[in-house]
Amino acid sequence: MKHKIVILCGKSACGKSAIYKQLIKRGYKGLITNTTRPMRDGEVNGKDYNFISKDQFDNLIAEGQMVEYQRYNTVFGTWCYGSSAEQVDLDKHDYVIVLTLDGAEAWINHFGAKNCIVFYIDAPKSVREARAKERGSFNQDEWNRRLNTDKQDFPMEKIVKICNFKVANYNKKLYNVIKEIESDIRIWKS
Repeated sequence: MKHKIVILCGKSACGKSAIYKQLIKRGYKGLITNTTRPMRDGEVNGKDYNFISKDQFDNLIAEGQMVEYQRYNTVFGTWCYGSSAEQVDLDKHDYVIVLTLDGAEAWINHFGAKNCIVFYIDAPKSVREARAKERGSFNQDEWNRRLNTDKQDFPMEKIVKICNFKVANYNKKLYNVIKEIESDIRIWKS
């Protein structure tokens, strides 16, 4: 049986990274995206992201190595995020990656809808803000910018069009969220 790519989408601080890390512990191979933003405390280059320069990022685009990419004008400057497909061999592994809805759509177009399972991770704004503050170095202006960007990046009609499953990531233990996702993956594969 061919393996699948599990794509996690959701607004800022909804818990995508925590879910991503748990799926890796359960045998999924993590796909590392590239970014030009600075590392947060506790992040590791090559594990959380490939932290690269803007020139390196632009070279990957010019060489046609990015399946998708986005640039965000933050209060700290322009940050770029993007992902490539070179790590993927669906004959060998199941994968997990964190993307925007536009990124998920690009991966679906690249690999085919039958090979991608897209989850929208949902959490209310108050929960997301508390999580963002727990990360450290919280900046209210940047948080407000991210909230506005989330409104543009996650319209309900696009969530319904692209995502196969919606998972609530609040008022539940992370273990139960992972169990729900794994159950949905088994249903999708059958």
